[in-house]
Amino acid sequence: MKDFTYKNSLITSVSILTFVLSWQFASSLVGKEIILPSPLLAYQTLVSLIGSKGFWLHLSATLLRGVVGFSLSYLAGLVIGLFSGLNQNFKAFFQPWLAVIRSTPSMALIVLSLIWFQSNSVTLFVTFLVVFPIIAQNVAEGIHQVDPNLKEMARLYQVRSSRVLREMYLPAILPYLAAGGAAGLGLTWKVMIAAEVFANPKMGIGTQMDTARVFLQTPEVFAWTIVVVTIGLCFDQLLNLIIRKQFLFWE
Repeated sequence: MKDFTYKNSLITSVSILTFVLSWQFASSLVGKEIILPSPLLAYQTLVSLIGSKGFWLHLSATLLRGVVGFSLSYLAGLVIGLFSGLNQNFKAFFQPWLAVIRSTPSMALIVLSLIWFQSNSVTLFVTFLVVFPIIAQNVAEGIHQVDPNLKEMARLYQVRSSRVLREMYLPAILPYLAAGGAAGLGLTWKVMIAAEVFANPKMGIGTQMDTARVFLQTPEVFAWTIVVVTIGLCFDQLLNLIIRKQFLFWE
């Protein structure tokens, strides 16, 4: 097991090193930092940003919006998904809604929300609509995968609804919740930053990236991009940790 973990870590390190070297090669080939800065310059700019006064304010603002938007989407998707999986009439009613939301381009949602809401609300609205259908669909699919014989047995023995939900449905949808959560969390930060770039709230990483673009500060755009990627990776690891603990709990 230790050898397997070591091998994976080694392969990951080689992959990261290959990426950095390729980036450096491409930067040297272009020869213009304003178009493609080197990894070293991006890193130096990142260090400078971290030491600046407003960095943590912008980071906190984006983190707060992302966590709130994802949490609302997750809870709403869980509820709608449960009802859709348990009740065919409810599913038939909401299915067209979910299909329309899923099919609407994120950019269209951003443009419309810019018309309807203030800048701070744009990011939450767009994140909710992008992530919510993913969670709802995954939960409904998990409910449908429950063995029909188990459902019939629970009905015949008149098992309490709360116990059926806790001991039969929740363990069944856990893998689907995990998959939906991972996909939704990945989309959250992408959509969040895009919405901030267009909405330009007073505080936010997307606002800073757009400002850097306007003033042709490409290294700063790359530095903020590294921050966003790091945020996504950290939350992805946190989600994986929570999921593993939940699987152990249900076992």
